[in-house]
Amino acid sequence: MTQSICYADVVRLSRTDSVCVGVHAGQALLCFMVPPAENTRHRADVSLSWCESAQANLPPDVRVRCVVQARQVRAPVVGQLPPSTMQRIHATIMRERTSQTAEGGWPRRSTPHSKSAPHACLQKNIRSQHARTRSVHYA
Repeated sequence: MTQSICYADVVRLSRTDSVCVGVHAGQALLCFMVPPAENTRHRADVSLSWCESAQANLPPDVRVRCVVQARQVRAPVVGQLPPSTMQRIHATIMRERTSQTAEGGWPRRSTPHSKSAPHACLQKNIRSQHARTRSVHYA
């Protein structure tokens, strides 16, 4: 039931916390929190200050990954983020959507990528756009 969950609520799920960025068609639109122990940074991450984390009853140094997922949620609300933080999250969500649209997105695959041919989809797209073959390196 999402009737008790509204915009800016921090929801405690079984494994992680998330923030509600909206409700659509009976499902909560959630952005999940990234624990401070995870070293991987994403372009759609928004770091919360110590004060913002304390207001929302979250541990310090937590980040919000601004990739929206729709879910049916039945979980307790543990806090609420301030409006200024929600504005930053909303701006990052819009920027990430624009970036994904410009990139063309990744095609859905029913089977995982082969370990012998990583980034096969990207290499195929690069070859079709450019006449010459270039090597692609990732950091």
